Amino acid sequence: MKIPARLVERIVENIIKELSDKHYVEAEDNEKFKKDLLEIINKAIAEEKEIEEQAEKLVEQHMHLIESEDIRYRTAVLKVKEKLAEERNIHLDPEERMNQVAHQIRKYIETDPAIEIFEHPNKIRRKVFEILKQLVKEEKEIDREVRQRIKSYSKKILEGTPEWRILYNRIYEDALKRRGLL
Repeated sequence: MKIPARLVERIVENIIKELSDKHYVEAEDNEKFKKDLLEIINKAIAEEKEIEEQAEKLVEQHMHLIESEDIRYRTAVLKVKEKLAEERNIHLDPEERMNQVAHQIRKYIETDPAIEIFEHPNKIRRKVFEILKQLVKEEKEIDREVRQRIKSYSKKILEGTPEWRILYNRIYEDALKRRGLL
Protein backbone atom coordinates (compact mmCIF):
# COMPACT_ATOMS: atom_id res chain seq x y z
CA MET A 1 0.00 0.00 0.00
CA LYS A 2 1.15 3.45 -0.81
CA ILE A 3 -1.13 5.51 1.39
CA PRO A 4 -0.71 9.19 2.18
CA ALA A 5 -0.52 10.20 5.84
CA ARG A 6 -3.62 12.40 5.52
CA LEU A 7 -5.73 9.48 4.33
CA VAL A 8 -4.45 7.27 7.16
CA GLU A 9 -5.22 10.02 9.66
CA ARG A 10 -8.74 10.42 8.27
CA ILE A 11 -9.36 6.66 8.53
CA VAL A 12 -8.05 6.58 12.13
CA GLU A 13 -10.34 9.47 13.04
CA ASN A 14 -13.25 7.53 11.48
CA ILE A 15 -12.34 4.44 13.52
CA ILE A 16 -12.25 6.41 16.77
CA LYS A 17 -15.47 8.24 15.96
CA GLU A 18 -17.35 5.05 15.01
CA LEU A 19 -16.17 3.08 18.03
CA SER A 20 -16.95 5.96 20.38
CA ASP A 21 -20.28 7.00 18.82
CA LYS A 22 -21.58 3.44 18.82
CA HIS A 23 -20.30 3.09 22.38
CA TYR A 24 -18.09 0.09 21.52
CA VAL A 25 -15.13 1.53 23.43
CA GLU A 26 -14.20 4.51 25.53
CA ALA A 27 -10.63 5.75 25.74
CA GLU A 28 -9.33 7.76 28.68
CA ASP A 29 -7.11 9.74 26.31
CA ASN A 30 -8.35 10.05 22.72
CA GLU A 31 -5.06 11.63 21.55
CA LYS A 32 -3.07 8.64 22.80
CA PHE A 33 -5.66 6.31 21.26
CA LYS A 34 -5.30 8.11 17.92
CA LYS A 35 -1.48 8.07 18.14
CA ASP A 36 -1.44 4.34 18.89
CA LEU A 37 -3.83 3.50 16.03
CA LEU A 38 -1.77 5.62 13.63
CA GLU A 39 1.32 3.75 14.77
CA ILE A 40 -0.29 0.34 14.12
CA ILE A 41 -1.45 1.29 10.62
CA ASN A 42 1.76 3.11 9.70
CA LYS A 43 3.79 0.11 10.85
CA ALA A 44 1.73 -2.13 8.55
CA ILE A 45 2.28 0.27 5.65
CA ALA A 46 6.03 0.40 6.37
CA GLU A 47 6.22 -3.41 6.42
CA GLU A 48 4.58 -3.61 3.01
CA LYS A 49 6.78 -0.84 1.64
CA GLU A 50 9.88 -2.67 2.88
CA ILE A 51 8.76 -5.89 1.20
CA GLU A 52 8.09 -4.01 -2.05
CA GLU A 53 11.50 -2.34 -1.99
CA GLN A 54 13.29 -5.60 -1.19
CA ALA A 55 11.44 -7.39 -3.98
CA GLU A 56 12.30 -4.68 -6.51
CA LYS A 57 15.94 -4.70 -5.42
CA LEU A 58 16.15 -8.50 -5.77
CA VAL A 59 14.50 -8.43 -9.19
CA GLU A 60 16.81 -5.66 -10.38
CA GLN A 61 19.82 -7.69 -9.21
CA HIS A 62 18.62 -10.62 -11.30
CA MET A 63 17.31 -8.65 -14.27
CA HIS A 64 19.46 -10.73 -16.65
CA LEU A 65 17.49 -13.85 -15.65
CA ILE A 66 14.17 -12.08 -16.09
CA GLU A 67 15.09 -10.83 -19.54
CA SER A 68 16.38 -14.24 -20.65
CA GLU A 69 13.19 -15.95 -19.45
CA ASP A 70 10.97 -13.22 -20.98
CA ILE A 71 9.21 -12.53 -17.66
CA ARG A 72 7.47 -9.21 -17.12
CA TYR A 73 9.08 -7.03 -14.45
CA ARG A 74 5.85 -6.64 -12.46
CA THR A 75 5.24 -10.40 -12.48
CA ALA A 76 8.73 -11.05 -11.15
CA VAL A 77 8.35 -8.45 -8.41
CA LEU A 78 4.98 -9.91 -7.37
CA LYS A 79 6.42 -13.42 -7.11
CA VAL A 80 9.33 -12.23 -4.98
CA LYS A 81 6.96 -10.15 -2.83
CA GLU A 82 4.75 -13.18 -2.26
CA LYS A 83 7.71 -15.19 -1.01
CA LEU A 84 8.99 -12.39 1.26
CA ALA A 85 5.49 -11.76 2.65
CA GLU A 86 4.97 -15.46 3.32
CA GLU A 87 8.24 -15.59 5.27
CA ARG A 88 7.09 -12.64 7.42
CA ASN A 89 3.48 -13.79 7.78
CA ILE A 90 2.14 -10.69 6.05
CA HIS A 91 -0.88 -10.96 3.77
CA LEU A 92 -0.56 -9.25 0.41
CA ASP A 93 -4.22 -9.34 -0.53
CA PRO A 94 -5.43 -5.86 0.49
CA GLU A 95 -8.60 -7.09 2.23
CA GLU A 96 -6.76 -9.85 4.07
CA ARG A 97 -4.07 -7.36 5.06
CA MET A 98 -6.68 -4.96 6.45
CA ASN A 99 -8.23 -7.85 8.36
CA GLN A 100 -4.78 -8.59 9.78
CA VAL A 101 -4.43 -4.93 10.82
CA ALA A 102 -7.95 -4.97 12.31
CA HIS A 103 -6.87 -7.96 14.42
CA GLN A 104 -3.83 -6.00 15.62
CA ILE A 105 -6.07 -3.06 16.55
CA ARG A 106 -8.48 -5.38 18.36
CA LYS A 107 -5.61 -6.90 20.31
CA TYR A 108 -4.34 -3.41 21.20
CA ILE A 109 -7.81 -2.34 22.40
CA GLU A 110 -8.17 -5.50 24.47
CA THR A 111 -4.80 -5.09 26.18
CA ASP A 112 -4.70 -1.33 26.79
CA PRO A 113 -5.94 -0.64 30.33
CA ALA A 114 -6.81 2.95 29.36
CA ILE A 115 -9.54 1.72 26.98
CA GLU A 116 -12.83 0.44 28.29
CA ILE A 117 -14.60 -2.11 26.09
CA PHE A 118 -18.41 -2.25 25.94
CA GLU A 119 -18.82 -4.61 22.97
CA HIS A 120 -17.50 -8.03 22.00
CA PRO A 121 -13.93 -7.70 20.62
CA ASN A 122 -14.87 -9.44 17.35
CA LYS A 123 -17.64 -6.93 16.74
CA ILE A 124 -15.06 -4.19 17.28
CA ARG A 125 -12.68 -5.91 14.86
CA ARG A 126 -15.40 -6.19 12.19
CA LYS A 127 -16.25 -2.49 12.53
CA VAL A 128 -12.56 -1.54 12.25
CA PHE A 129 -12.21 -3.84 9.23
CA GLU A 130 -15.16 -2.16 7.46
CA ILE A 131 -13.54 1.23 7.93
CA LEU A 132 -10.11 -0.02 6.82
CA LYS A 133 -11.68 -1.40 3.63
CA GLN A 134 -12.44 2.22 2.70
CA LEU A 135 -8.72 2.92 2.90
CA VAL A 136 -7.94 0.03 0.54
CA LYS A 137 -10.68 1.08 -1.87
CA GLU A 138 -9.44 4.66 -2.11
CA GLU A 139 -5.81 3.58 -2.54
CA LYS A 140 -6.80 1.14 -5.31
CA GLU A 141 -8.74 3.87 -7.12
CA ILE A 142 -5.76 6.20 -7.06
CA ASP A 143 -3.37 3.47 -8.23
CA ARG A 144 -5.72 2.46 -11.06
CA GLU A 145 -6.09 6.08 -12.15
CA VAL A 146 -2.30 6.56 -12.20
CA ARG A 147 -1.66 3.37 -14.17
CA GLN A 148 -4.36 4.30 -16.71
CA ARG A 149 -2.76 7.70 -17.26
CA ILE A 150 0.67 6.13 -17.79
CA LYS A 151 -0.78 3.60 -20.27
CA SER A 152 -2.46 6.42 -22.19
CA TYR A 153 0.89 8.01 -23.06
CA SER A 154 1.84 7.65 -26.72
CA LYS A 155 5.34 6.58 -25.70
CA LYS A 156 5.33 3.10 -24.14
CA ILE A 157 7.00 3.28 -20.74
CA LEU A 158 7.98 -0.04 -19.21
CA GLU A 159 6.96 -0.61 -15.61
CA GLY A 160 9.89 -0.89 -13.23
CA THR A 161 12.13 1.45 -15.16
CA PRO A 162 13.35 4.61 -13.44
CA GLU A 163 11.34 6.68 -15.92
CA TRP A 164 8.15 4.74 -15.05
CA ARG A 165 8.70 5.16 -11.30
CA ILE A 166 9.30 8.90 -11.57
CA LEU A 167 6.20 9.31 -13.73
CA TYR A 168 4.11 7.10 -11.43
CA ASN A 169 5.14 9.09 -8.32
CA ARG A 170 4.47 12.43 -10.02
CA ILE A 171 1.01 11.41 -11.28
CA TYR A 172 0.20 9.75 -7.93
CA GLU A 173 1.07 12.99 -6.13
CA ASP A 174 -1.15 14.96 -8.54
CA ALA A 175 -4.04 12.57 -7.89
CA LEU A 176 -3.59 13.02 -4.13
CA LYS A 177 -3.61 16.81 -4.50
CA ARG A 178 -6.82 16.67 -6.58
CA ARG A 179 -8.48 14.63 -3.82
CA GLY A 180 -7.21 16.98 -1.11
CA LEU A 181 -5.03 14.32 0.50
CA LEU A 182 -1.70 16.10 0.11
